[in-house]
Amino acid sequence: MFRSGSLAAGALTLAAFAALPATASAVPPAPCNNAPQITDPKADGHHPNTDVLAAWLTESGGRLQAVIQVDNAVWEPAHDDSAAAGAALLYELGGQTRYVRVVMPKGAAPVFEAGTWTRAGGFAKTADTTGAVTAGPGGSATIDLPAVPAGTTLARPFVITDDGFDGPGDPHEVDVAPGGKTLDEIQFGADFVAGACAPPAGESPVVRTTAIAVSAPRTLTGSKRATISGKVTPARGGVPVDITVTGDKPVTRRVTTAADGSFTLAVTVTQTSKVRAVAEGLGSETLTVQMRSRVRIKVRRLKSGTVVVSGTTSPKLSGRILLLRTNAVKATARTTARDGRFELRLKRPQRGRYQAVFIPSGDRAERSTSNTGVIR
Repeated sequence: MFRSGSLAAGALTLAAFAALPATASAVPPAPCNNAPQITDPKADGHHPNTDVLAAWLTESGGRLQAVIQVDNAVWEPAHDDSAAAGAALLYELGGQTRYVRVVMPKGAAPVFEAGTWTRAGGFAKTADTTGAVTAGPGGSATIDLPAVPAGTTLARPFVITDDGFDGPGDPHEVDVAPGGKTLDEIQFGADFVAGACAPPAGESPVVRTTAIAVSAPRTLTGSKRATISGKVTPARGGVPVDITVTGDKPVTRRVTTAADGSFTLAVTVTQTSKVRAVAEGLGSETLTVQMRSRVRIKVRRLKSGTVVVSGTTSPKLSGRILLLRTNAVKATARTTARDGRFELRLKRPQRGRYQAVFIPSGDRAERSTSNTGVIR
């Protein structure tokens, strides 16, 4: 059900899977350090069976595997007219974006495959692989990957799930994790270092960062300082961590880990922003801090009879202001907020209760509705 790119672009081969067992364990292996590389909000995908909750790369099952966990696992298409649905974990390796995927044909058991992916060409299968699924709430697919040498970084992982078509040959994306619902909203999970979970017998692990976790507020209301924190593995002090907060422009600050491997940074956030941390070349999951705006108004009548509605917004973003009378459909007046302030002058307004709606420009924050002002 997917568009195929050039198979020549794929570096994976059937031989890479020759040593893999016929099936993977039905019980999904735990993420390394108990920290998934990818987390994603529930219900941001519009089908529960392909709405991603989390995904991770792991070796805790004794080999390299990918796990994709969904809201309510029913391993078949949600659309009646779909031939199949799919869930793929993608990652960068050797200059390519590679993937492993569970394909869910209508009326048949799930099958597992691997290959390469491009934005233009979609999925290009290069090999079959093995895996297993668990059904029901929080169910998951576990998919075997080809072995790679210890110390290899599988970078910038993300998940694409889909079901059906928008048109002939076009997959209909359901969820992109972490991120949104379309390929335009792709973000990335934390990088994974092979061998970090289970170093080969008799070998001492290299003292370098093998995982980095980061946390930040999911939402903020009004411009304020946000605390970004995290931890590197293995835990040790003195590791430099570069934290990048991307709004209009990316801003990067460097912090150093404490003895337990933790780090923290307080930074002012003024709009919806993305957060990512990098330590010793290894990146964390990309998080989104969603900004909720706030608007307040005051109403006063001048001796001339003109009513002045003044207000403030937070954060101080430019955007549209609509003044609406209670139960009215059309706006009574409009203006633009600049530098966190606005003013409307009404010569003959109707008496009643009014509220202002603030719509920040460029989707840099969610819209908000003000307190109620009364014109007498």
